[in-house]
Amino acid sequence: MSTGMADLIDRIEGMALDASEIVAVREVLSRRLIDAPLAMMSDKEAVELTQAVETQTRRDEAVKIRLSAELTERRVAAKLGHKHNNFLRLVLRISAAQASARSKRAERTGIWHSITGEVTEPRYPHTAKALRDGAIGLAHEKVIFETMTALPASIRSDLGLWAKGEKSMADAARTMDPDELKKVGLHLHAYLNPDGTFDDIDRKQKRELNTSKQGADHMAGIKGNLDPATKALWDMVAEKWAAKGMNNPEDPQSPRGNVDKADPQAIKEAAARDSRSQGQRNHDAFRRLLEMVVGQGKLGQHRGLPARVIVTMTLEQLESEVGLATTASGGVIPVRDALALAGATRKFLALLDNKHRPLFLGRQARLASADQRLALIAADRGCCRPGCDKPATRTAVHHLTEWSKGGRTDITALALVCDGDHGQVHDGANGWLTEIITNRTGPPGWQGRIGWRQRGTADPPRPNNTHFSELFFTHPEMWNPDGEDDVAWFKERAREAFGAPRSEPPIRTVDYGWRRPVAA
Repeated sequence: MSTGMADLIDRIEGMALDASEIVAVREVLSRRLIDAPLAMMSDKEAVELTQAVETQTRRDEAVKIRLSAELTERRVAAKLGHKHNNFLRLVLRISAAQASARSKRAERTGIWHSITGEVTEPRYPHTAKALRDGAIGLAHEKVIFETMTALPASIRSDLGLWAKGEKSMADAARTMDPDELKKVGLHLHAYLNPDGTFDDIDRKQKRELNTSKQGADHMAGIKGNLDPATKALWDMVAEKWAAKGMNNPEDPQSPRGNVDKADPQAIKEAAARDSRSQGQRNHDAFRRLLEMVVGQGKLGQHRGLPARVIVTMTLEQLESEVGLATTASGGVIPVRDALALAGATRKFLALLDNKHRPLFLGRQARLASADQRLALIAADRGCCRPGCDKPATRTAVHHLTEWSKGGRTDITALALVCDGDHGQVHDGANGWLTEIITNRTGPPGWQGRIGWRQRGTADPPRPNNTHFSELFFTHPEMWNPDGEDDVAWFKERAREAFGAPRSEPPIRTVDYGWRRPVAA
């Protein structure tokens, strides 16, 4: 480092700057650095600059962790009616996984305060210091955390031994990359647990089964750890139902269900035709197991409806058997697969207006709570609070106007709201209101939809587009204020396809009167 640079650093460090001023200076320097000329630098200087920027980036991660802890202690998210992770997603535009990871890192390495205001030591003190020094990055921290949590419960309960292990890992991380650090973690395990002893407490802690969100091909990954008993049960299922020739969706003649009742010759012939891998046979056996459990009604009810797969599709999709339908659990499924899954089950028709709000239910039965919930699943697809991605299976039916204040249990005055957001709708400070967006409270594209706004603010009500990704590819002119032609066409097609009774007076949004009257 040159003498001039050292003098510059000394002058900056001697300045009395608050946090906001420091960020302002950083912003200026960051913009200057992006466009700074690099061609005249020597190779050595370029390497040193790269290392310096990496150190700064790592230290920035420690700052983010500290700020996350600060926001949590201040209860900023709660004051605004949000959960902390959802608040981070909204204000920082980061993913749910990133928000969750940041909060968990803050719990492990952040600066926290006791009730009396004293600073408490982080759970991973040496790792936290290495992060603050810029000596390690988030990948190092992840390796340290995974290594320490993978230790047997008998070692984790020995606080002195655990602390020595955490310090050893943090010290090693200062001079190693994350891949090298993993090897150190293996040596630490071998040293602290030479016999590789794990008890039932360890196995219970590690058991898990998770599915990822669907990708562009609509497939979802699966990851987990099965305890010995669950593994034994699955092995028996796979032995029977994942055998060659069994439960093959590509072979109409493939035996399904109990192999003991199948014709041995049919099984032999199906096995000869079976070109699936073992993994594919396991998948098909797993699907058959789920179909049996769900189909036999063993799951009872979920939020007032039978625990069955609920799929929503448009009438055009139903007739053409093309496109993607949505599930009440927040996923998508090709229409052809959905129809095959539905089989001969009874279809349910919900007629929605051009703002995706329900107008009427195309069946002669009286509107019951289960029917209303099905219509709302088709209309809302999930929680209607802006930014919330909770699917319909994790929501409750919400009155736009509270029942105690004269609200009606009318399909046009109901919406789906998740349990966490339901409690945010109240008359107190920072409470939220739910209402139909009108031409006085929102732009044309939002009118007629359910909006949320917070009490005491001038913010307009906003709808939730999270469950309607197709809106981002829809031209504004497609929002027809009345939608008379579309609704008339849909009404006629519904009558032909389902035998739904005609509605009098004619179904139009403005005639039906589901928009809340605007005060003069």
